[in-house]
Amino acid sequence: MPNIFITLKELSPVGFGLRAVVVGIMLYFVSRKLPRRSAGQYAGFDFTFFWMMGGLIASPLYDPKINFINTITAVVTVFLWHHAIAYFALKSRPFARIVYGTAVPLIRGGKIIRGNMKRELFNLELLLTQLRLQKVGSLAEVEEATLETNGEVSIIKKPHLLPVTPKDLNIPVVSGGGATIVVDDGKVLVDNLTKLNHSEKWLKEQLRKEGIIQVKDVYLAVIDSMGKLSYSVK
Repeated sequence: MPNIFITLKELSPVGFGLRAVVVGIMLYFVSRKLPRRSAGQYAGFDFTFFWMMGGLIASPLYDPKINFINTITAVVTVFLWHHAIAYFALKSRPFARIVYGTAVPLIRGGKIIRGNMKRELFNLELLLTQLRLQKVGSLAEVEEATLETNGEVSIIKKPHLLPVTPKDLNIPVVSGGGATIVVDDGKVLVDNLTKLNHSEKWLKEQLRKEGIIQVKDVYLAVIDSMGKLSYSVK
């Protein structure tokens, strides 16, 4: 088997192919172990990690002077460094404020805070754009606006413009929740049925009432938060 840990100049075509596979596996592993956040929630040190990691992992495929062992050492070091920062930010609020920054109020009590706008280099056009994106037609509707650490602007409308809720009207509501899958491609998910205090026999009876004799004919069946069974046949 070819030695993939030698320099690029010494690699055979087969060895280069195997190294490319290993690089792909490393990239997959690194991506799987990243903190689960939406794109806008990554902090500055996350992007530093992405840039460094991308260059490090790919470098053995195009730079003949780089030793693969050194690359793996550097990748492991940067990976541990990134997770250490994320861990300490989780444990320490002061450290988290240094790493992630803090939210900055742009409007308070309906009044624009010009000093904060200037310090964050956030001009009025950007603020008005954010208002329009959140379907706010006028500054007069805004009670508070805050520049969050992910770069987005959160907006709270003035109290008299907030939508009416069932609680305001004393209307009773039923607690919601996601639907639970009980049949997946003809297979009964017994564990899910048990969590809902139903049996497989009960499910088959309900399907039989709908004219379905065999569960295997059901592509998908779910039970919603109200206990209603819905299904789709193959």
